[in-house]
Amino acid sequence: MAMTADDGKNVGSIMLNNPPAKPTISGPASGETGKSYTYTAVTTDPDGDKVFYCFDWGDGDEICTDLYNSGQEVTVSHTWNSDGDYTITVKATDENGAESEPATLKVTMPLSYDKNPTNDISVRIVKPRNGIYFHGIKILPILGQIVIGDITVEVRTSGDVQRVEFLLQMACGCGREIIHVDTSAPFTWDWNQDYDNNELIDEGRGVPLMVRAYDSEWNGASDDIRMIKL
Repeated sequence: MAMTADDGKNVGSIMLNNPPAKPTISGPASGETGKSYTYTAVTTDPDGDKVFYCFDWGDGDEICTDLYNSGQEVTVSHTWNSDGDYTITVKATDENGAESEPATLKVTMPLSYDKNPTNDISVRIVKPRNGIYFHGIKILPILGQIVIGDITVEVRTSGDVQRVEFLLQMACGCGREIIHVDTSAPFTWDWNQDYDNNELIDEGRGVPLMVRAYDSEWNGASDDIRMIKL
């Protein structure tokens, strides 16, 4: 929206940016753990701006979408790995940074769905994930990760995980180096020091971070992200 101001000498325009309306979210309100469920959200922006949506699933996991046209419905899926009651929170942010009020949906996952009787394990990096972090605090949701200062890296696991390794890429491009090992839940790493840039890639654009999880029989699972680290 444009407003015209006249101070008696000059006439100019001031652009006002209005936030998107509170989103509407729909999808199953109950189900089984270990099973994927699909949810939709939609909102409109009074200025006709494009918007992206951030879904907080209530279990420590969050995902942000790409930009969508005002009024265009977005569909995402999620799997809860533990029984319990969860609150899905959805916010819409327009392309100019204005954020909507949050919309919520309560869901219950009381049953267990054994999708794989061999008891596979899984691991996922949940912090940093889809946001700008300033000394460990998420100050803005975005697509991708920007980390400024120290941060405690956190992962979410399922199954009989006994060990999680945190790895950084070697500067020579010849592999990864294990920086930290955690053998008890919750699995975390306090990334609070700088490493030799001639040996490890730990700052700048496209810094790769990888985690590997193992159970008592050394069955493994992994996850990795890239970030801007300052």
